Amino acid sequence: MIKFAYIKNKTLFFVLNHPGAKQEFDNNIQSIKSALKFHTPTECENETITDIKAFVTHKPTFYANKTVLQTPKEIASYKERATGNFNIPVQDEKLYALIRSIQTIIKEKNETERKNSTTSQ
Repeated sequence: MIKFAYIKNKTLFFVLNHPGAKQEFDNNIQSIKSALKFHTPTECENETITDIKAFVTHKPTFYANKTVLQTPKEIASYKERATGNFNIPVQDEKLYALIRSIQTIIKEKNETERKNSTTSQ
């Protein structure tokens, strides 16, 4: 869950990709600090690290491998299953009008889909 790390102003920053990873990292930060005192990686020998911090980034990761970044070629659409045949047991006139307009839209959409499916066959 570590995306990358860098050193800035004598602080070693870890960039993480999940808030749970940061919480776990914060729980183990003292262990990391003591391990770095005993064994400094060769990449950090010329640096003096006084503190370690971590933060979460929400920036998406882009990979060079294009198979990972495939975009859908078409948007999935589904046939409307609602028919619009339902009772509207509402006394409020405004609410009744709203529900009635939704019912009309559903019926019109079904009628349009039915016409399109019969003409394409």
